[in-house]
Amino acid sequence: MVNPFALAYREQQQLFLFDKTYIWGTFLKVGGLATLLARFIVQFFWNPTIALILTLLLLALSVWMTWVFARESRKDWKILPLCLVPAVMLGASLADNRIHFEYLTAFMLAQAGLVAYKNICSRRILWGVIITIVLYFTAGPAAILFAVCAALRPSEKHPAERAVVFLSTAAACGLIACLTAAVPTWADAFTPAFYFDLDAGSPAFHWAAWIALPVSLLLRVLIRSVRLNRWIAFVSGLALAALALIPAERFSNRIEQEQPSLAYIFEYYTNNEDWDGLIKACEKAPWLPRTANYLNMALSRKGELAERLLDYNQRGADALVMVTRDRAVDVAQAHIMMAMGNVAAAQDVAFNALYSLNGYCPAMVKINAQVELMRGSYEVADKYLSLLEKAPRYRKWARDHRSFLHDDAAVEADPILGNGRRNLSAKNAFVMFTNPMSELFPILDANPSDKRALEYGLCYLLLAKDLNSVKHFITDYYSSPDSLELPRIAQEAMVFYSEYSRNMEGVEPFGMDWCYEHGVQPETVARFEEYQKAAVAGPVSLKRFRGTYWYYLIHTEI
Repeated sequence: MVNPFALAYREQQQLFLFDKTYIWGTFLKVGGLATLLARFIVQFFWNPTIALILTLLLLALSVWMTWVFARESRKDWKILPLCLVPAVMLGASLADNRIHFEYLTAFMLAQAGLVAYKNICSRRILWGVIITIVLYFTAGPAAILFAVCAALRPSEKHPAERAVVFLSTAAACGLIACLTAAVPTWADAFTPAFYFDLDAGSPAFHWAAWIALPVSLLLRVLIRSVRLNRWIAFVSGLALAALALIPAERFSNRIEQEQPSLAYIFEYYTNNEDWDGLIKACEKAPWLPRTANYLNMALSRKGELAERLLDYNQRGADALVMVTRDRAVDVAQAHIMMAMGNVAAAQDVAFNALYSLNGYCPAMVKINAQVELMRGSYEVADKYLSLLEKAPRYRKWARDHRSFLHDDAAVEADPILGNGRRNLSAKNAFVMFTNPMSELFPILDANPSDKRALEYGLCYLLLAKDLNSVKHFITDYYSSPDSLELPRIAQEAMVFYSEYSRNMEGVEPFGMDWCYEHGVQPETVARFEEYQKAAVAGPVSLKRFRGTYWYYLIHTEI
């Protein structure tokens, strides 16, 4: 029901800092304690298994607190299954990455308030009011949940009177918070929308846990009044918990369709630079443009893009880099632009994606720090590194990169930073790309030794089936004595194009001499002759040529 990789992605939506200004600044906001607790916990979500275990432990603690508040004694285990229902709904809500993790921590703070309220023996209304006020300003509208549930405690006297007092107190807190602009809207002041991403609508399902908790307490009162047999009560509670799984599962499936889990998996492997793991994850659906983007980026990072490009089901140039029609900014574009060598465009995207819904995105902070080091903007780079040094997960990375500050020689000698600095010497470097190739040519002119940029440019044209541009690209970037070896798929393209040019009007013909001069090997020519014979023989004979550019050119629609 809760995707571990979706939980792990939450770690990239915030950056918890061990910094007094940050901690106090967060704490003094409405719901600040819940936010701090959530961000502190989520910083450990960098591993999906750890993320899942911590979340399950928190949900188990939530179940325990519900039981402690609702039970009459420690032996009152018959109501325990009822206490599972709110936790099931909480877990399903966390499948939606638009809801902040403080939705869970605020809920648990309200439960902790209920446990504390239960153990108060005198002046209960006064203490209830105090707890409501404290909860509102430390956990947000979850204080309303406390106000409702405190009045529903099984042994509570005058529940209606207490409910009015506690709810009036919570309403007054919400009114003050909204009128003073401590919260942005009335919905944020009084509903779970407070814990939801500000620019997205809050699905009604996120009310489920808030409703399930008081309903469970009411059912507890019912069980007590009719004096059900303990086993009947226990089984009935289990049945109710099982029924709660149905809407929870449906909501989780709906979220899976809106927020595909593959995106979280891809980001996990990318941020951990596990390129083999990323390739394996992408092999499930390599024909999808965004999946192919990550797959080809991983191949490029391993230096195998041109070599293994057609080992997978590629379908056009979008497989290398897909630009959304609305030019939406997303972290994937930043990673891909860095892999392509267009570090200026990568920084443009990374800067705009720097602040996520819960705070700084660590991966985007790292990209900005690297690019500022490449630029020689050491004072700016120092600010990014200082942020990362205050986060334990990224402290070592930041300290390792601090050694490059004010040291041009070290930057230029580093394989990543030095290559990026040479790429930045291209004209018009700091602009967002209009199309994936428009800025790659100036980068290659400035730094023709960038193998990844070279392969991205060549493969882009090959996948687009633009053979004339491929020929010019090879002439410009593969003709010097120190050029890299011409990849096999480019050799295959030129052998085909040479044959095509001699038989078609409007195409300038060129022979095998040109091909041999530009890196085509004799064995490629011999293999093309075999391909031609297989093409005449039929589909069965063509199977052994599926990994060639000839097969892609003729048989793949883009």
